[in-house]
Amino acid sequence: MSIRTSKFVSRTSEDFTSQLTRRNAPPNDEESNLPSPATRWLGAGKPNDNVPKMVRGITIADEEKIHVGKVKKLGTFSGVFVPTTLNVLSILMFLRFGFVLGQGGILGMFGMLLVSYLINLITTLSISAISSNGTVRGGGAYYLISRSLGPEFGGSIGLVFYLGFVFNTGMNAVGMIDCLMNNFGEKIGSGPQIFPDTFWYRYLYATAVLVFCTIICLLGSAIFARASNFLLAILLFATFSIPVSALLVKPFHDISHDVLYTGLSMDTFMENLRPRFTKGAAGSQISGRENWQDLFGILFPATAGIFAGASMSGDLKNPSKSIPRGTLHGLMLTFVAYTLVILSMGATIRRESLYKNLNIIQDINVSKHLILGGELASSFFSALMGVIGSAKSLQALARDGILPGVSLFGQGTKSNDEPTYAIMLTFLLSQLTLLCDINQIANFVTMTYLMTFLVTNLACFLLKVGSAPNFRPSFKYFTWWTAAIGAVVSGATMIFVDKLYAGGCLGVLVTLFLVIHYTTPPKSWGDVSQSLIYHQVRKYLLRLKQEHVKFWRPQILLFVNDPRRSWKLIQFCNAMKKGSLYILGHIVVTPDFQDSFPEVKRQQAAWMKYIDFSKVKAFPQISIAPTIEWGARNIVLSAGLGGMRPNIAVLGFYNLDEYRNSKPLVDIPCTSKSRNTNPTHQPAPHNTQSSRVTTHILDQLPTDTMRNETAVSVTSYVNILEDLLLSLQINVAVAKGFENLELPSKGKDHDKKYIDLWPIQMSAEIENGAPGAGNILTTNFDTYTLILQLGCILNTVPAWKKTYKVRVAVFVEYESDVHEERARVKKLLENLRIQAEVLVMWLADGKLSSYESIVKGCENEDDNVEIVLGNEQWWKELQKRRGRATSRDAPDHLADVAQLVSGDQWPSSSFQQQRRYDSRTMFGGINKLIKKSRKRHSIFGLTRLGMPLSLNMRTHRLNPDALENESTSELSSDGESDTLSSDDESIKSAASENDADEYSTDEEHPPIVKVRRASTGDPLGFGTTYRKQSLRQAALRASALKSTSTEEAQPRKEAGLAIGSTGESSTTPIPSLARPELPHRSSTPIFSCKPVPDTEVAVEEGVGPSIMFTDTRGNRVQASSTFLNPLSFNDLPSRAQHLILNELIRKHSHDTAVVFTTLPSPQPGTFKSEKDSVDYLAGLEVLTAELPPTLLVHSNSLTVTTAL
Repeated sequence: MSIRTSKFVSRTSEDFTSQLTRRNAPPNDEESNLPSPATRWLGAGKPNDNVPKMVRGITIADEEKIHVGKVKKLGTFSGVFVPTTLNVLSILMFLRFGFVLGQGGILGMFGMLLVSYLINLITTLSISAISSNGTVRGGGAYYLISRSLGPEFGGSIGLVFYLGFVFNTGMNAVGMIDCLMNNFGEKIGSGPQIFPDTFWYRYLYATAVLVFCTIICLLGSAIFARASNFLLAILLFATFSIPVSALLVKPFHDISHDVLYTGLSMDTFMENLRPRFTKGAAGSQISGRENWQDLFGILFPATAGIFAGASMSGDLKNPSKSIPRGTLHGLMLTFVAYTLVILSMGATIRRESLYKNLNIIQDINVSKHLILGGELASSFFSALMGVIGSAKSLQALARDGILPGVSLFGQGTKSNDEPTYAIMLTFLLSQLTLLCDINQIANFVTMTYLMTFLVTNLACFLLKVGSAPNFRPSFKYFTWWTAAIGAVVSGATMIFVDKLYAGGCLGVLVTLFLVIHYTTPPKSWGDVSQSLIYHQVRKYLLRLKQEHVKFWRPQILLFVNDPRRSWKLIQFCNAMKKGSLYILGHIVVTPDFQDSFPEVKRQQAAWMKYIDFSKVKAFPQISIAPTIEWGARNIVLSAGLGGMRPNIAVLGFYNLDEYRNSKPLVDIPCTSKSRNTNPTHQPAPHNTQSSRVTTHILDQLPTDTMRNETAVSVTSYVNILEDLLLSLQINVAVAKGFENLELPSKGKDHDKKYIDLWPIQMSAEIENGAPGAGNILTTNFDTYTLILQLGCILNTVPAWKKTYKVRVAVFVEYESDVHEERARVKKLLENLRIQAEVLVMWLADGKLSSYESIVKGCENEDDNVEIVLGNEQWWKELQKRRGRATSRDAPDHLADVAQLVSGDQWPSSSFQQQRRYDSRTMFGGINKLIKKSRKRHSIFGLTRLGMPLSLNMRTHRLNPDALENESTSELSSDGESDTLSSDDESIKSAASENDADEYSTDEEHPPIVKVRRASTGDPLGFGTTYRKQSLRQAALRASALKSTSTEEAQPRKEAGLAIGSTGESSTTPIPSLARPELPHRSSTPIFSCKPVPDTEVAVEEGVGPSIMFTDTRGNRVQASSTFLNPLSFNDLPSRAQHLILNELIRKHSHDTAVVFTTLPSPQPGTFKSEKDSVDYLAGLEVLTAELPPTLLVHSNSLTVTTAL
């Protein structure tokens, strides 16, 4: 290399190691004053300027090949072997081996030595594996652990190890003074007694030693590194002189110094073979007898200097190769030396001398000066090593920014990057250790070293079992079980030595771990926890099967178009997820995948930042598709992994106001007077203060830079809804008004008090054209209980539980049903272990203006009914016929309305699921259902089988007659009773939507099924299949009574219909009516005010549900009215039902934070017509208008159980 190039390299790079480790340090003055490359190329510099600074990264090859400036890299021998050997051959060998041997005997001491070296050997294997897996920078144990286990473990154990180094430095300083006092002290010196020997003089002498070591370290670590070979030679000569002296020195006795030396003697060997604990021996620091714990605590630091080489990793040429080789060879040499020393001492020195003379090794040696030189060499080098090694660890830790307030100690000198401030701090802390005895210091060192060994072995174990492909250490002599044994033995040894010290050390470690975890920003080091988590997640995902209903929890997929508008909905779903999967789905609509993919990557990063910012525990999933429908399908099909997949999809409600504004000339149904007069009207926020706070929080979101997606068309929205409900058959929730949600927050008063659950009963009839086979009646038990489940789950979140109470609100049509309904709902909640307040309302109380106007025909000042229903043809016709009813008798009016309801002008009570099928299609659908053995079906699953199925939303009483297959007619005519009974045999009941598959049409083996009797007030769509009278049956019954005018008619009591006066027989003749032809068709999905059936818990375990709606025998007395009421809630079309329910919920939700209720589903194919789609969404808008934030829920699966 030329002089000019060398000068250039020196000036631009200085020390490559220091450049790499000084990543976070500010540039020094010399660097900041250098001309820029552009200035040099333009000729602004001097003619003799160096070659321009090259802008490229420093590779490992550059670092290995180039030796920069004054720093010379160390090899295996001088950089690892020498420091390890000097550090392991501790001053404790000279000062405390006699004491330990006298108490523990040869066997005891040799056993403790084996355990110590076993821990050291296993830990060395782990160190070698980690260090040989990549480039090792400065920092020693801290660097190895932090880059393996992450900043929390690395920083905490790095500080603990730093304190261990500090203690070790003080121990060696105190040990050196003990050696000097044993030779030259005024009290116990064996030579010239020239040094005063008191506690504070000893402290002064130790301080002078530390000052000398600190000055040398400030001048540069290379100074003592060059003298290390000489120090090692002295120490090795002194160590091996001990066994040599056993062969050369003849036996002698020195009573004045308590020396009884026998030379090699079998008698002496056998005398010293076994342990013999005493108290008050020389070197003892406890009042009682010695024990194994104290002896091991003193001995272990004499063997534990294996990190000396690793601490010099920043100064090594090739740390990955040097650390394993140098450390293992150093351990081997020191073990042999210690073994020879123990055996030679045990075979030549009487036990009395071991008890009384701490300086016995020097007194029996062939050369006392050689032993003194070895003691000084060992203690001096270890003190130097402790100062520089601990300072470099602290410097590396400070540069990584692990702990706040320690960045000052990351600075280094310009020339050699020496950690000046870290050295000074180490000196100050070491001064404190000088106040302790050498035995106490040794115990502290033992704890810190064992803790470091434990975590190092743990890191190696986790790296190995994590099976990371990039963990390929060149050092092969280790396995996961060696690392595991090392970690376990290290931890057990800590507890064995001293439980109190071990607990304190662990407490410090945990405290530092938590401080670092909560104060340090994430690091890009790639710690082993990620590999381990990946390995375990993959393993258990493979084992995770479809979720059992016992462990069901809402795994939510929330579709988000605008994160800013959906802020509160995202937070709400985060609270409702119950510690389970939560996915935020976003769709990028584009016809060009390649051009839009960079945008998708940017959005992915923005969503990750959004999740961190909002502190929600969610996964973002972005789909790119040519249409929003395909994007939604792709997200649902691809979301999750293995058995962890979303089971409920949540969508925001379609913005019909924007749709009205975009199409002002199109006649779009309105939901209220306010909307009719002001299409842009929006409800005022419920909590202005909360809204201001949220606006302040959302001033800047990471997702604000994302591309704005176009508005979703009304047909696309309904298409997505149909896909989720019918094809994908996932549970669905539609969220309305959550921009006004009052989220619970600490320390603030809340205007709202309740979470209201409105589980509205629905029913459906499946037509069956097979001869003699009855239709199947199902209920929405799944949706009913899912609403209860979600409300209960939300109330388990501490913030929500503290702020809001749960109420379950149900309704019936008449007051006489309230008490029984309350008892049935409470029984259901008790079976489901849900604690909630139960509210039972009744519609015919005269307080609901919409009900009075629509059902009873009363005049009402509120024109909301006319606004919502004014354009409906059936409403116009009904009002017309009611107008004619003033001049006609009640039975004639009844028949007139019955003909209207049975005619084509009367719409379904909700959206028809399919067209009417002929008997062959219906029968084929039933056969398909029967062949699906034991497989649960939802309403839409039955629809896909080709069955004319519809779901009726009905008034809300839990019906005691829901499953009965027998009753007596309430009419006095036996013949009529027989007719109705025969009609009723054609219908059977399923306990819920999904258990209709348990029915069979096997002619040879008639099915044994639970048969549900229809409830009072069943919709007209069920025809004559119900034993209790519907409106049409009442009309037919009136005709029969007319033809037999001599007979007296019993008063008919039924929900929404009463003939005659209360409690009396009516003798008024009823005119004859021709019986109309009633088509047999499936029921339509309507809200129902019929009683919700009683619940039954399964007696035996099986594959079916453990709880379901069931039948309760017995007739119920129905409410009667003082006037003729030809309609009931169940007979009304869907929009009228929605209007009544909206008013009912509004009246009871002034203090409600959020409402859960049932989602009516669209008719299949609704999305094909924009008009039908708008009508469907307008119907939902009628249901939710001016309500608190509302979640409309529809379930396709069972989510509750009573099984253990």
